[in-house]
Amino acid sequence: MSLHPIVERFLQGGLPEPMAMALVGGSLPVPTRDLLQALSHAALRETPYTQRALGFFATIPESALSGVLIEAMEPPAPLQLVLCHRKEPLLLERALLNPSLTAEIAEASVPSLPGAVLEIVLNNQVLWLQRPRILDLLEEHPEGEYVIKRRINEYRFEVLRLIPEEVKKDRLEIINEVEAGRLDRAWSELPLPKAKSKEEADAEIESEEMAAERRLLAQKPLLDEHGQEINLTLTQRVARLRTNQKIMLAIKGGKEERALLIREANRLIQVNVIRNSRISEGEVAYIAQMRTVNEEVLRIISTNREWMKKYPITKALVMNPRTPLPVAMTHFKRLIESDMKLLVKDRNVPELIRREAKRMVEMKAQGKG
Repeated sequence: MSLHPIVERFLQGGLPEPMAMALVGGSLPVPTRDLLQALSHAALRETPYTQRALGFFATIPESALSGVLIEAMEPPAPLQLVLCHRKEPLLLERALLNPSLTAEIAEASVPSLPGAVLEIVLNNQVLWLQRPRILDLLEEHPEGEYVIKRRINEYRFEVLRLIPEEVKKDRLEIINEVEAGRLDRAWSELPLPKAKSKEEADAEIESEEMAAERRLLAQKPLLDEHGQEINLTLTQRVARLRTNQKIMLAIKGGKEERALLIREANRLIQVNVIRNSRISEGEVAYIAQMRTVNEEVLRIISTNREWMKKYPITKALVMNPRTPLPVAMTHFKRLIESDMKLLVKDRNVPELIRREAKRMVEMKAQGKG
């Protein structure tokens, strides 16, 4: 089907810039179907018109797009534009069910989709058989529900045969333990094990001092913030996970999983533990006093206003030798007098903090504080 002549010239690069800007800004009388071809051409790659095209595309009424998406669309690039840059469920449904949708577009769009429409992609076996990476993206999607993760596992086992037997056995054991209530639900959503990326490997670099302290702690029983010993079976299971799986478990896992993963040397794992939406203030206070956590974790704690309103967290952060000096200096004045005196005697904290704490104690003793 031929396109509007103005759109044809734009796609071929022959439209003067003022007219091109007018076109992607919606100022020229072009049918919506043809206009979408121009907008996707401008928006889905780096062009001088990208921002203007995206800005206008966001304003097109849902009703104007809805009718266009029912019919086949060649080339199909506007489907990717809709899937990546609109959120209305009806539009996403129609784009995902459009007969022109390709596996390439589906793969590029999955990370942008809301959880409510992921099942439509999963049900289209033609797409993910052509590009199995789509299953990986669905499995890693932060809004993917448990039922989707389980069906992905079943497809891998029964259709793709991609999983080695030992991995398959371990995954089925995990699912059974989740359903029996012995493992947190987050375990069922773990991605397949993958080799460590460069970023994940770099995040494991730590100082000799921290490594030595970690080795010392490894000789003692693993305890949570209440002093309760952590289940040995769970400890062994976490130890078998690859880095990408530990990161996902850090993001979504339960209390016991967080207590184990915060001890990992990998900075990315530790950071995702502290960002876990289920973490409690008690856990934060416990982590704030740990001497094996990365400085970035302590900085994240210090920037959370709600956490820093809690005295045990502030105290733990200030008295932790790992806390960056500017962070500790910002908050140490909030300590009560008895804790300030302890700070003066603590040889582990920086000299500047002890000196300032001593000055504060002396000022209070003289009635100047």
